Amino acid sequence: MWHVLIVLVCLVVADGRLSLAHGSGNRSPAPQSASNEAMRLVVSDATAPTVRVIDLSSGRVLESFNLKGPARLHSGASGRYVYAAQPDAGQVAIIDTGIATESHGDHDDIKITPPRLLRTRLDGPRPSHVNHDNTRIAIFFDGDGSAHVIPEKDLVSGKLESRRRIETGAKHHGVAQPVGRLVAVTVPPDGEGLPNAIELRGPDGSALQRMNCSRLHGEGKTGVFLAFGCADGVVVYQIGRDGVTARSVSYPASLPTGRMIRNMSGAAGFRFLVGDFGADGMVILDPSAADGDFRFTSLPSRRMHFHLHPEPGDQLFVILEDGKLFRINPITGQVTGQAQVTNRYSMEQGVVRPRVASVGRHVAVSSPATGEVIVLDADSLAERRRIQLGGAPFDMLAVGGTGASH
Repeated sequence: MWHVLIVLVCLVVADGRLSLAHGSGNRSPAPQSASNEAMRLVVSDATAPTVRVIDLSSGRVLESFNLKGPARLHSGASGRYVYAAQPDAGQVAIIDTGIATESHGDHDDIKITPPRLLRTRLDGPRPSHVNHDNTRIAIFFDGDGSAHVIPEKDLVSGKLESRRRIETGAKHHGVAQPVGRLVAVTVPPDGEGLPNAIELRGPDGSALQRMNCSRLHGEGKTGVFLAFGCADGVVVYQIGRDGVTARSVSYPASLPTGRMIRNMSGAAGFRFLVGDFGADGMVILDPSAADGDFRFTSLPSRRMHFHLHPEPGDQLFVILEDGKLFRINPITGQVTGQAQVTNRYSMEQGVVRPRVASVGRHVAVSSPATGEVIVLDADSLAERRRIQLGGAPFDMLAVGGTGASH
């Protein structure tokens, strides 16, 4: 049975002034706060060492940063920072998006500043996956099989003394993910190929538990659950009061055979994960269910990329090889909208294809072949604007927030 946790936030704004009494009837007005919104898109280039930050409301390029190499983009613990992993250059750069939000219970505060490239860098052979929990960042370096784990507040401040280095023993395409007070990290395979197991490491780096996971690739988290995609199912970790528990969940016989999850994503507000399942399929699973409660959705053609809206979680965007963007309700599996966004792209290996990102009312699609980013309304899928960047815009992350500015 599906368990859906929907978080409803109500913001009540009272018209008028709030007064405080001081002594015998003296009154002074409380400071007024203006409500502001900022939505920005971070875009990397497939072949050039360039990252741009775009204002989604206007389409204006706010800043362009030169890196050492082409980058893949990853979100951080606070949502403010974007991590640009440059495998060929052996470096991870950090971009401050300039959007900082802070919750005060009954309201959020927002601070908006110009985006900037931080001085802090992390160097290492072929950085790949960058993951996080609420406070820590975990960066995996494929070139030597090491994972670097550090509190984000220390990393962005350049205080690298608190960094932990976890050794796996051999180079491989792996991943590390903070799990409670522990860290889940892949075990190198015998020879070439993908990992076949994952370990929980303690604060001292010692291995506490090992779970088999053939051809491990892809991870996703939602609430207290973390899952990894395997050839025959998923490994699910659950963070509880008594620590971290782990279990393996097999793919059910009802799913198409010969497929596996290779990429996964979760969202705030719902307790489910969505993953790819073959070239033309998606799967939704409930990590709290003993059997995973897997649900399969067939696509009309091959998928180029998918993206789950990070806030409501009830909008799954999938861009297909013919350039059509589909919006799917992941709870029901029903298509709720579609739009022709780009031209058809080849699915041959080595072709750079579009990617999707969303935040608030915006959904963006990169088009490497035409050097542009297309911004649409997330609800109607009506096109808002086309932003000409040149080059081959590829990977994207959308960040944003709404709050009071004092």
